[in-house]
Amino acid sequence: MSTRRVFLARSIAAVGATTVAYPRGQVLGAQEKNDRPRVAVVGVGYQPDAGNGKPRRGRGIAIALQAQKHADLVAVCDVDGVARDAVTGWVGKQHPETIADYRRIIDRDDIDAVLIGTPDHWHVKIAVEALRSGKDVYCEKPVTVTIDEGKLLRKVIGETGRVFQVGTQQRSEYESRFLTAIAMVRDGRIGKVRRVRCGIGSGRRGGPFATEPVPPKLDWNAWQGPAPVAQYIQQRCHRTFRFWYEYAGGQITDWGAHHVDIAQWAIGHESGGPVSIRGTADWNQTLDSRGMPRRDDTYSTPVDFSVTAEFNGGVEMVIDSSRNGITFEGQSGRFFVNRGTLEGIPVDQLADNPIAESSLRSLYGGSLPTTHMANFFDCMRTRRQPISDFSSHHRTLTTCHLANLTLRLDRPLRWDAESERVIDDDIANQLMTREYRQGFEIE
Repeated sequence: MSTRRVFLARSIAAVGATTVAYPRGQVLGAQEKNDRPRVAVVGVGYQPDAGNGKPRRGRGIAIALQAQKHADLVAVCDVDGVARDAVTGWVGKQHPETIADYRRIIDRDDIDAVLIGTPDHWHVKIAVEALRSGKDVYCEKPVTVTIDEGKLLRKVIGETGRVFQVGTQQRSEYESRFLTAIAMVRDGRIGKVRRVRCGIGSGRRGGPFATEPVPPKLDWNAWQGPAPVAQYIQQRCHRTFRFWYEYAGGQITDWGAHHVDIAQWAIGHESGGPVSIRGTADWNQTLDSRGMPRRDDTYSTPVDFSVTAEFNGGVEMVIDSSRNGITFEGQSGRFFVNRGTLEGIPVDQLADNPIAESSLRSLYGGSLPTTHMANFFDCMRTRRQPISDFSSHHRTLTTCHLANLTLRLDRPLRWDAESERVIDDDIANQLMTREYRQGFEIE
């Protein structure tokens, strides 16, 4: 990315968020006629065992989440040639350019927003560069792989004044079940909350795996990017990347990013965090005393686990590998919610005493919930904060990252949410960051 583009983006941000021009001619919400935002998807993804390659998350962002309904898709980027070759099968009448190097997207002046669907370890670098080049960003969760990445990205979003939407769709979708659950808790339908259980299912069990030749159309060096160099193992790549600490945080950040988010929002800690955390886990391999994997041919994230986080006010949050969903327990009742159901006696009582529409509007920024992608593009026009803002997502992921740290180090941790530091544990604080591979640093 050119120095000039960084200077211009930072200069615009310095004037103040209220004076940031909407891309391609829109200023302070004054939209030109028939002017649709121009977007690019970075990280198409594909399922290697589905014939010739089936596009996955990138397609999901563009099609299932309806980005193409709101914007013109002008570029698609992936380091895997198989994924790029498959693009023509799902873009419909649009004809985006297919690109192997995301930096070509960052440097383009005609792109208004970048939609990121890469593996987790690439999220922050691409997001930071997109923001600093003056683009808005939609990024799939979990956005970060360390707590310090979250601090950095939060700072850059503030500096640039760009719109950043996190792909935590439970805040918008699923027939407002999760928003209703939050409203029920905040309306006192179960009395004072004592406990919240976030069941997120088990992690992946597997390994040791054999090394293999790199597929001919995959740029393995670029795929690894900021992560340490490793020999190619099929299970390191594509969907199962999330079970290696080099690239992700396992089930705890993958599904915890959804359920812990809703839980912390409901109990009023969306801007804070726990005061302590502890847990136990079952692993594919043993870790060393500094919480680092001993083997590089075996999944390294927890398989089955149970973590307990204590929050101010006496609320206990359990994150474990039980049934997927959230159970809220209070002094006068309990109920369960997941993407398919909202159930329990307090839910049954909604028939006679429903949640006021104003409560849902209040949670959703003053309007009725819409689709998650529609919310993003609406915020691009209005320059308002999107429903899945990064600041609260960072606090959610901090809890998830701390859950991983307490399991990796096999000891309880105490957390200072104000300073964002682990209390009296140097090793845990060192694991809040990571060194980026040379040539892939975040400038």
